[in-house]
Amino acid sequence: MKETLFPWFQPVIEIASGRIAGYEALARRRTTDGKVESAANVFTNPDYSAAQRLEADRSLRYQALERFAAEAASGGLCLNLSPEWIDQLENLDTLPTLEMIHKVGLDPSRVVLEITERAGDLESIRELAEAYRAAGVRIAYDDFGSGFQQLDRLIAFTPDLLKLDLRMFHNGAHHAQKRAILQMIGQMGAQLGSKIVCEGVETPEDFFLALHCNASYVQGFLFQGAQADFAAPDSMRERVQSLLEQHLDISVEATARRQWQTEGLHSNLMALRDLLRVEQGLEALANYHPARGMLRFFICNRQGEQISPNYRFEDGHWRGDESVTGNNWSWRPYFYQLLGAADYDRRILRSTPYLDIVTGQPCETLSLALDDHRVMLVDVEAPEQSGIGTSYSDLMPALR
Repeated sequence: MKETLFPWFQPVIEIASGRIAGYEALARRRTTDGKVESAANVFTNPDYSAAQRLEADRSLRYQALERFAAEAASGGLCLNLSPEWIDQLENLDTLPTLEMIHKVGLDPSRVVLEITERAGDLESIRELAEAYRAAGVRIAYDDFGSGFQQLDRLIAFTPDLLKLDLRMFHNGAHHAQKRAILQMIGQMGAQLGSKIVCEGVETPEDFFLALHCNASYVQGFLFQGAQADFAAPDSMRERVQSLLEQHLDISVEATARRQWQTEGLHSNLMALRDLLRVEQGLEALANYHPARGMLRFFICNRQGEQISPNYRFEDGHWRGDESVTGNNWSWRPYFYQLLGAADYDRRILRSTPYLDIVTGQPCETLSLALDDHRVMLVDVEAPEQSGIGTSYSDLMPALR
């Protein structure tokens, strides 16, 4: 191979402490004019044979491990491991990277092997992950979400870390959809016991998205790109603290605004409830104007069967859609949890936010007791800062 490759190191920052928790080793080379550039494309270059690429990859890994063992007093080192090399292993009795770790005298628990999202024999990957884990090495699933062979890998070997590149979300996705997908991945990671690492964090907005993804770690140019040398463990702490303070201010303001909007909505719903307790149908709604953000409402009996049309306020008038009458919603958590509440007559339950099929906007469904025999379900716009997967309930004044 004509090129001389060497590793540079990009810090991985733990959000909670603001400290550098480790580094990812990235391939670099020098151009003819002496500048340093990424050498990632070497490993997909068809001009080099698989043997040449494997030799270069192992040389990089050893250089990275040797420097890290000699110069980094704390933290961990992330190394990329392509399934292409895994498939070439004849057996698991000899693991080249583990031999390198022992040779440089590094504690295996300080090493994270990142298995990339590319083709590879799933059983071989699973066995390799188990073998490295048995030796104390941690396993990360790199570039999660960039390809299609993902869930089978999560089932085959639950990684210690899930790495998610936020640059995938920079284009083409609506903000609410981005947040929904990221929060779904965050919830999945929490339930699997896998910590989330968000890479490609380039702006404060990326950092805030990482927080909504329940990420434990971040890396990206917002903090520092790959460098030749290791940084002081606390060198990113002030930057992280400043970002967390910004996020807290934004979130507190959004929460206060949401509370103000909720109080207004509750008052409006109390007026609607009073009307529906004495009248039915569109006649009861003639003089009722919904609160801003109310999309529609309908009524169910205690068995969950919808006994009214969907009522929607359009162009200054109420309209009823009979097509959904008779549907059963008893299986929705916000319905049966309301029925099971000890303070059924005072409780308002909110669903987790979702995207409304008709409007495409984030919304929530509220459930509250109309009387002892009926439940009212109200679809409302979700506040911008709502978290997908976050549900809660409120108290309202008792029935008069």
